[in-house]
Amino acid sequence: MNEQSSAPQRLGKSDRTMHLLSATSGGADIVAFLKFHMVFTSAMTGNLALFGIAVGQGHLLSATHSLAALLGFIVGIALGSVWKEHLYGLRILLCVETFFLGVYALVWMLVGFPGDGVLLYVLIMASALSMGLQSVAARLINVAGVPSVVFTNTLTSIVITFVENIRKKRPLPFAWRQQLAALCAYLVGAILFAFFLFQVPALAMVLPVFLVGIALLSHWKSTRASSD
Repeated sequence: MNEQSSAPQRLGKSDRTMHLLSATSGGADIVAFLKFHMVFTSAMTGNLALFGIAVGQGHLLSATHSLAALLGFIVGIALGSVWKEHLYGLRILLCVETFFLGVYALVWMLVGFPGDGVLLYVLIMASALSMGLQSVAARLINVAGVPSVVFTNTLTSIVITFVENIRKKRPLPFAWRQQLAALCAYLVGAILFAFFLFQVPALAMVLPVFLVGIALLSHWKSTRASSD
């Protein structure tokens, strides 16, 4: 019993699902910022700041891009809230997110990078709506309080926990490792998508669908296994 209780905890399926979603979120922010006139579709704090900058400088057209991202994210959260209490809530949320990411990829492949017009707003809102759904899905996964779409609070928690435990000479808790791993996944996603965006654009288009699809498949298998 003592040996089992002292065995080190390891990152599990829920963590890997969170890593896939965090990488998708990092990629969404990179693509949106670089190709959709400097907006964020995952990090709404940064997006609100960009909206304030645009309005303050009188760049009303740029402000509508940030506003579209904000509205899309809110709609995604609202849709996620409808299904989050369902028995298969996480499965449904990941399915719907995959669908909207598929729309995002399809429009992108058909028209490329629209400089303006309706299609630009379609891409912004589809990406932001997907991230809103993902933020609700992350709450259902519930890995060490990691939201998968906003990492400011997670970074704060990582640093505070690190300093306190080092100062008191205590081992770092498992939740700290979970948070750090998710933050690294976001960073890796941002780096990979930035590279793909300029070297292999087709991958930047379809990779979000595959990442969330893999997360969905992993969750689907794990729930089936637990029910058998």
